[in-house]
Amino acid sequence: MVQDQRLETMMLVRRDLDAESERRDLPAGLVDPDLTPEAARAGRLTEICLIDSVVRRAVAVFLESDDYQKVQQIKSELMSKLLMECLAAFVHHRGGQVAYAIRLGDRGEVINAVQSMVSSRSGPRLYLEWGFLFVYFPDEKVVISTEALATHSGLGSQTTVRSSRDSASFWLEWEKYARKHSYLRGQAFFADGQIIERARKYTWDNILLAETARRLIRVHVEGFLRNREALRSCGVKARRGLILSGPPGTGKTLLGKVLADTLEGASFMWVSPRHVRNPASFQEILEVARFTAPTVVFLEDLDLFAEERDSGGGMCLGQLMNELDGAVDNEDLITIATTNRLEVIEKALRNRPGRFDRVIEMNAMDDLCRRKLLLKLTAKAEVSTEDMNYLVDATLDYTGAQVEELANTLYILGVDGDNAWRCVSVAADEVACGPAPSTISVSRQLIDAALEEMRVERKAKMGFHAA
Repeated sequence: MVQDQRLETMMLVRRDLDAESERRDLPAGLVDPDLTPEAARAGRLTEICLIDSVVRRAVAVFLESDDYQKVQQIKSELMSKLLMECLAAFVHHRGGQVAYAIRLGDRGEVINAVQSMVSSRSGPRLYLEWGFLFVYFPDEKVVISTEALATHSGLGSQTTVRSSRDSASFWLEWEKYARKHSYLRGQAFFADGQIIERARKYTWDNILLAETARRLIRVHVEGFLRNREALRSCGVKARRGLILSGPPGTGKTLLGKVLADTLEGASFMWVSPRHVRNPASFQEILEVARFTAPTVVFLEDLDLFAEERDSGGGMCLGQLMNELDGAVDNEDLITIATTNRLEVIEKALRNRPGRFDRVIEMNAMDDLCRRKLLLKLTAKAEVSTEDMNYLVDATLDYTGAQVEELANTLYILGVDGDNAWRCVSVAADEVACGPAPSTISVSRQLIDAALEEMRVERKAKMGFHAA
């Protein structure tokens, strides 16, 4: 009777503290709704102990000992997210329950843990962003905590595991589970963890490449991933590096989109210059890539941070080389870098198998590729065979982007010159236009006019898309 009154008093005090601490009421919290009696009892005792805001005491009560092991690691923001978003699923897989969740406020008051959500193929997942989770297993009790931390590379977190049995073993088992069940595994995503979502999907039909280049890329990416176990048994290291070199507009970025949308059985990480804030960024990026391996890392604009050391290449260059050269385990990674200026890339990167094994030059489109692209782009125009041959010859050394712009110019000039499309009303507020023509008639005169407008530098080295 006395103990019941004491419990009731403590719970009233707790409610008063909650009211004063701006408690966050979060929907569908992290704590499991149907706790076993044992887990519920452990969580209630923990809650009582937290009235005086002494977390150490609460942890000791939950773990039933002051003598507990502790494992602590500092992780990047994304790596912490990859671990924490799998934690609840791992706990349930292991036969446990989340019995209690809290965090401490700025004044030491006890308030709700901060939780976030990710969308995975199996549905939304809640995860702990900041605070403590008290996890109950029939044969073990574990307290996991995480807090935001400023690191040398930006935001990160410090994650701590306290176990009544073996904290190190729990951590390793949890990490192994998260590696296998991460929401990014097998997905195409940006280096900040955002899933790549586009209105349209790209395929190999959307890009025109010389057959030699197409074969090289598919063999060293798709084939390498598909056959990596057989290659490993032959003593071939299961990692690869390619540099795609060529001027702007030659299809390097489009090739990345095609690979992101067509690769099967592998993750795809897109790294733009905005993701590289400082040297430590490469360490974090490659850590995530290894965690989700097999992974293709698509690194845009290599020349922006990998110039030759004599030309100003600095710490970013050194960190990138360290991450690629095998100082760490890069099994099942393929790194594809793009550059418009191969000549400025540090020789120790571009001429070093093991970092980048191949440089694929994005050479000029051949006649066949240009013809295919022009036929596709002018499908809604009337172009004679003779004029198509003239277009193919006139676009020698055009980039794919320039060919596309030439086709756009043909349509613009053709529509503007078609009387059926001319506006017939002169009233400023009553502009009436005729029906759009079903096709545009392309004459030699129109082609010459478009070519005259397209006086641009034509230095491209390989094909572009046939979108």
